[in-house]
Amino acid sequence: MSKLIRPSVASVKITDSFWKPYLNMIRNVTMPYVFKKFEETEFFKGFHRVAENFRDEYKTPPFDNGLIFESIRGACDFLAQEYDSELDAMLDGYIELIKAAQDASGDGYICTKTSCMWPEWRWGQNGGDIIHAHDLYNHGALVEAGISHYLATGKTSLLSCAVKGANLIVSYVGYPPKNNVIPGHSLPEEAFIKLYRLFRDRRELDGFAKENGVNFEEYLKVAVFWYDNRGNHENRSLSKNPQWGPKFNQDHLPFAQQTTAEGHAVRAALCYTGAAMAAYELGRKDFEKALDSIWENVAYRKLHISGGIGARHDIEGFDVDYSIPHNAYLETCAAIAFAFFNGEMNLLKGDAKYFDYFERALYNNILAAIGEDGLHYFYENPLISDGSKERWGWHICPCCPPMLLKIYSSLGSYIYSYSDEAVYLNLLIDNEVTTDSFSAKLENSHLKIECDKKMTLGIRVPEYAENFKILVDNKEIEIKVEKGYAIFDGEFSEKDIEICFDTPPRLVIASPKAEAARGQVAIMRGPILYCAEGFDNDGNLDIKVAENPFLEYADGIIKGKTADGRSFTLIPYYRWCNRQSDDAAMKAMRVWLNYEADLSKITCFPEGKLYADLEK
Repeated sequence: MSKLIRPSVASVKITDSFWKPYLNMIRNVTMPYVFKKFEETEFFKGFHRVAENFRDEYKTPPFDNGLIFESIRGACDFLAQEYDSELDAMLDGYIELIKAAQDASGDGYICTKTSCMWPEWRWGQNGGDIIHAHDLYNHGALVEAGISHYLATGKTSLLSCAVKGANLIVSYVGYPPKNNVIPGHSLPEEAFIKLYRLFRDRRELDGFAKENGVNFEEYLKVAVFWYDNRGNHENRSLSKNPQWGPKFNQDHLPFAQQTTAEGHAVRAALCYTGAAMAAYELGRKDFEKALDSIWENVAYRKLHISGGIGARHDIEGFDVDYSIPHNAYLETCAAIAFAFFNGEMNLLKGDAKYFDYFERALYNNILAAIGEDGLHYFYENPLISDGSKERWGWHICPCCPPMLLKIYSSLGSYIYSYSDEAVYLNLLIDNEVTTDSFSAKLENSHLKIECDKKMTLGIRVPEYAENFKILVDNKEIEIKVEKGYAIFDGEFSEKDIEICFDTPPRLVIASPKAEAARGQVAIMRGPILYCAEGFDNDGNLDIKVAENPFLEYADGIIKGKTADGRSFTLIPYYRWCNRQSDDAAMKAMRVWLNYEADLSKITCFPEGKLYADLEK
């Protein structure tokens, strides 16, 4: 079978009753707010400083350029879905500023804090620190922004900046006589593979490519170098920070030899995302083997029930296996990067299980990050709070809002994956899609699909689905399940395909090896995790769930019984911390609740799993 691809962000229109208004909020409230805050907090001043050759105190972090570029990528992906002349003009203004700063460098380099404060430390060389300086990360984010801007508008103004920076990097980085430089923060790996794909596949860019010195094969080569040359520290400066050893940025071994998730969780998940793309392009079975091992290490030993990753506060990163403390760090960006990782693994392996984990992160850790006002957000996402935890209006390290713009602006493209022979439905989000191979409409679990030839249709069977069945024109059909998809062949045009399953509330337990959750249960319905908040429970979260808690779901709320016969109320985890009170007990929250029965007597916990439904 030919390789799987995803629809473009422009080809999918989300019509879902939950997601459409939510994404409208992100586009119309969150996105303008992010750019406004960047303007107010001097994030754009670095471009002015470099363009005007002016040096003064530089207050913003060294990854400031990258955060702006990531936000521009998100804005462009929204623009591709629905044109907005004001947004288009705003982006043009930003691009003029970026171009002026890049032109001032003379060679395509653009990392304004390095240029202003440590010009001799480019790429972390000559005593510099690539982990701190983020030179390659900034350029990678520029490449992604340039691609998205071109695809949204047809303009090459930002793409030209991206190519100049990329060409500088491929001329400098690589095997001798080039320089041994590895990203201090992953992102450029996947960005350079996307740039390779753009010029490989888009013939209308051939003239631009010739004029701008594009050799697209070189972009793929440098991305692969960044994986194969990990662990080789010869002629390369390492970080001066003792907490930032080689594992911090996944630089302890060549990628093909890595087997476990290590270091800073955001860096790691973005590293693995790019590696999955490299394996996809090159058929690298050694990469695929490493990715399988790393993914299983995360999903089955280090993943929190909310889809969050990165338990440790000190390095914003991974802890040892089965360490899932309730007060874990669980950075918003890390959950988003984990979702991206799963999306690429699905294309590489064709397995629906990766969207079980994509959904787990999306509907819990990621959704919880932004408050109902669209303005305040969590940097960390613990599973317990004494009531003192609040969302930020802004943060000294505002990396989460740009990542949120990226995941939400691209969400529609993850609903389907397809090839010349097959179409797969990954997410049950109401939508309309049109591609060169097929068109489809999903509404209230009814799928209508049109294609001009016989194709295989795969519909994901979610891990939480009970009594799953498919009706075609109101008649149940026999299906076979392969790699988590309900598979059937035939002509689908004009047929009504109904996807049916139940999602009752359920008790979930963690592996006995996960000490933090021993004797406790969490409660989920479908992909959504629930939590107890003081507001709904008289400020008393000392809840012991009854062995048979008689869980009832209505209007987004779950109610149940405690061991002593009282009632308790749970809300979706993503809705916590949206109500105000001067009483901390009212704002307190917890996910894991004590359980009346003795869970230590359970002997049938699924092998290799970190979480399981209690009744199973």
